[in-house]
Formats: sequence, C-alpha cells, structure tokens
Amino acid sequence: MFKILIPTLTVFLALGSFSAHAQMADRLSEHPTFNKAAMKESVGPDAVALTREMTKKLHLNEAQILNLLALNRTKLAGLRSINQEYKDDEATRAAKTAELESQFEQECSRVLTPSQLSQLHQGTDHPTTAPSNSGNGLG
Repeated sequence: MFKILIPTLTVFLALGSFSAHAQMADRLSEHPTFNKAAMKESVGPDAVALTREMTKKLHLNEAQILNLLALNRTKLAGLRSINQEYKDDEATRAAKTAELESQFEQECSRVLTPSQLSQLHQGTDHPTTAPSNSGNGLG
C-alpha cells in the first residue's frame, strides 16, 4: 500500500510545484517591464540599495524586504522605461511617472503596516516651498 502511495504523492507534489512555477512565470512575463537580464544589469544594484535604505528606515521584516525588493525593481525598471520612451515628451513622462508612483504606493500598502506607510510618506514628501523661518518661532 505504501509502495504505491509514496510515488503517487511525489508525482502530485512535483506537478503542483511545476504548475505554481509556470503561473508565476506567466504573471511576470505579462508585465511590460519584465526582462530578467536587463533588470538585473540595470536596476538590480539600485533596487537593492533602495531596499536597504527602506529596511533601515522602516524596520522591515524578512518577508517585507523580499516583497519590497521586487517592487523596487519593478518601479525602477518602469521609471527607466518611461524616461527612455518619453524623453521628448515631458507631460506624458510626468503623467506616466505619476501613474507608476501610484501603483507603487498601492503595492506598498499591501506589504507595509500603516505606521510604516506613514514613515515612507514622510521620507518622500518634499515641501514645494521652503519655510520662511528656521522653525524656532522667531521668524
């Protein structure tokens, strides 16, 4: 009985893992900026550095680090693609970049806690004008 059960179970597990791998490959290949070789060469080091900064600032756990590394790679590859494709069209480039940032924020909200998201926004929000005084109440 066990002689038949173990090989059968092994075959089912192998088929399940192949199916999951194929689904992930299909999902990634549908993404317009997914190109393994180009991504590793062009955005890999930048994405790793960005993820390290985020890890220090936001105190990420291991699962968050892995998820954000993938998000950062996708975002940086998308930015490079947008900047290259729309280098002569500032308005379209700005719109596409804003769309990409919105997608990134949405994905981050699935990975980060609310307090981590708040910290992330504090680091990325830049005032449009400088304050009129030094913040000491004397200006």
